[in-house]
Amino acid sequence: MNKVTILTFTDPMMGLSYESEPIFRKLETHFEGSVDFKYLMSVLVKNVYDLVNPADLSVSKEFALKNYNARLAKIYENEESISGMPINMRGFQLFSVNETSSLPLNLAYKAAELTNIAKAEEFLYRLRYATIVECRPTTKFEEILRVVRAVNLDEEKFLANFNGGNAEKSLQRDLNFAYKLGIHTLPSYLVEYGSEGALFQKLLSYNDFVKIIYNLTKGEVKPKVVEKSVENLRKLLDKHPLISLIEIREAFDFENLDEVKKFISPLIESREFEIIDVGRGQFIKKVIK
Repeated sequence: MNKVTILTFTDPMMGLSYESEPIFRKLETHFEGSVDFKYLMSVLVKNVYDLVNPADLSVSKEFALKNYNARLAKIYENEESISGMPINMRGFQLFSVNETSSLPLNLAYKAAELTNIAKAEEFLYRLRYATIVECRPTTKFEEILRVVRAVNLDEEKFLANFNGGNAEKSLQRDLNFAYKLGIHTLPSYLVEYGSEGALFQKLLSYNDFVKIIYNLTKGEVKPKVVEKSVENLRKLLDKHPLISLIEIREAFDFENLDEVKKFISPLIESREFEIIDVGRGQFIKKVIK
């Protein structure tokens, strides 16, 4: 049987994609073995000066960027209501006079993908986490390298791909494909099954994806009941060593986060994983020994 492939056109800085992570965890568990995920980069902010207030820019670049970062932080904070994935904007300064585009984030993902495709999704997640939860200025290359080390990518190979032109060529292929499809909003999704495909240029819910997959596969691919077992939890955590409690709730159909905490408690008590409090939410992270 063919697998369904969900291609997401996005940018590592996208709050909407970050808030969609619980949906993807639910798809991952409920369609285990039947759905693959791929990510295409689309460079959300090509030049931040195209987005700042012209009146602010007439004062100074620094003033314009300070106000734009503050406005962008409010947008992120408003997106938290989509799924509840915690967002922290304290001291948010993603763009500066020297960092004026999200291009480095997109190139970083492509370099990670070329370096180790098995770790690319984890790298993308950690890059979003660094941007939106840790509130780090990930447009700076030293911050990107922090994420490279956090997911244990081969740093030498990553640098060769990032600086040697391979990442740039791969990103251009993504951009060309998006242009060919007429992508004009992010995130967008191309759902494929065999020779069939359907493009959606809007934010989709889990139920939206279920209906799309059902229609595209003529009912061949359906969601299954997920067993709430330690074995299945470990399988999820092997792939996602940093994950929010909200994602675990969705992956296993828990009613609330108290049930999630009880479910994961053996792994916390054994000190295999630790709880990370991030203001309005919690993640668990594998303990490196």
